[in-house]
Amino acid sequence: MTGIADGGGAVTATPAAGTPVQPPSTMGLGVSLPPADSAAKTTGTFPYAADLWAEGLLWAAVLRSPHPHARIVSIDTTQAVEMPGVRAVVTHADVPGDASHGRRVADRPVFAKDLVRHHGEPIAAVAADHPDTARLAAAAIAVEYEVLEPVTDPEQAFSAEPLHPDGNLVRHIPLSFGDPDVVGEVIAEGLYRIGRQDPAPIGAEAGLAVPRPDGGVEIYTASTDPHADRDLAAACFGLEPERVKVVVTGVPGAMGEREDPGMQLPLGLLALRTGHPVKLAATREESFLGHAHRHPTLLRYRHHADAQGKLVKVEAQILLDAGAYADSSGDTLAAAVSFACGPYVVPHAFIEGWAVRTNNPPSGHVRGEGAMQVCAAYEGQMDKLAAKLGIDPVEIRMRNVMATGDLLPTGQTVTCPAPVAELLQAVRDAPLPALPKDDPEEEWLLPGGLEGAGDPAAVRRGVGYALGMVHMLGAEGPTRSPPPP
Repeated sequence: MTGIADGGGAVTATPAAGTPVQPPSTMGLGVSLPPADSAAKTTGTFPYAADLWAEGLLWAAVLRSPHPHARIVSIDTTQAVEMPGVRAVVTHADVPGDASHGRRVADRPVFAKDLVRHHGEPIAAVAADHPDTARLAAAAIAVEYEVLEPVTDPEQAFSAEPLHPDGNLVRHIPLSFGDPDVVGEVIAEGLYRIGRQDPAPIGAEAGLAVPRPDGGVEIYTASTDPHADRDLAAACFGLEPERVKVVVTGVPGAMGEREDPGMQLPLGLLALRTGHPVKLAATREESFLGHAHRHPTLLRYRHHADAQGKLVKVEAQILLDAGAYADSSGDTLAAAVSFACGPYVVPHAFIEGWAVRTNNPPSGHVRGEGAMQVCAAYEGQMDKLAAKLGIDPVEIRMRNVMATGDLLPTGQTVTCPAPVAELLQAVRDAPLPALPKDDPEEEWLLPGGLEGAGDPAAVRRGVGYALGMVHMLGAEGPTRSPPPP
């Protein structure tokens, strides 16, 4: 597309493309090819979304709620609209299509209408001639709130008043495999709390929306799911999907965060309203408020094993905090329940999982969703079992890891090569690299730190072990628990 340029002013037809690299003469399997954009990235000329510019560019800013739970009494945009340099102000009343969106459940408003359900929820957006003007205008929008008591503890969500017309429970998944009455000779229990995590990619959200002559819009942003973003945007804009185009620019880090379309929607609405290209470049604080995070998770585990350390049964309860909206939390819960036992042979497994809405910031796709939270718990359980039995933590893992032909608690068979035990043994038996010659060992200890982490008596040089499982593709269907072996 003509008229789009990087910060240096060089016009490019495809903002995401860098300087092309000539392919090597030898092609075929086993030949490493350099990425086409490697030269541009190496020289610093590759255009990311924050670098893009267009003729007649306007700047966007978003007004967000300072309260986690409140009723919106009124929104007055008069002062913002009258500020010099302001070209447009949009609220929920200006969304021509679907007022809510979501990857799986469309329950998240583009702009809050009557109720605010989390701190940082978008209320309005502004387009202006200068980024400072846009931010000042957003701050000038007068919103009257009736502050309500928030639900911040997911355990309280079951008994709290519904935060959404669909209720507080997003999804409940029970998984039963084997005989519930089996008891191991050794039992290890644990309670684990995994806090909210932000992927914090090196580049914050940024994008450029350009109106098209046919009444559509093109959105240039660092998306990792442009087709889904297009469909969501088209539905919110009230347009046919073919009139909305999402162009992937350089992606300055992702970790799942780039699947959140919350920034693209206000941007596209402002471009359509003004008839001008509109750019948004979030600060780091705005980024933290504006996208979904990894689900905070509460996990209760009970592992049963025999006297030799072989697993007999795993019982687990998993509670995911979806935050204010469901979005993809059902998928995350399915992954957590499916991988709750880890890469270990477990003859009997009884897992129960819930995802609930609260007034906390929305949770969503972050790399390894669901599988990462349960990994911290079941690996902690394996260490507890090893300590109770007096077995080396690596050895107890080697005795229990899956191999080809083993059965997962979901009823699936491991059909791929899985030489995990051999890998663990090789890592365990490999010697530690020698310290650099003439370097005293104390120079390799941690400096200072919390709870004596830098105390030479508390620090040892070694290797840490942990095993995990993560999904690549997913599908669901009814299953029937097989008979106990």
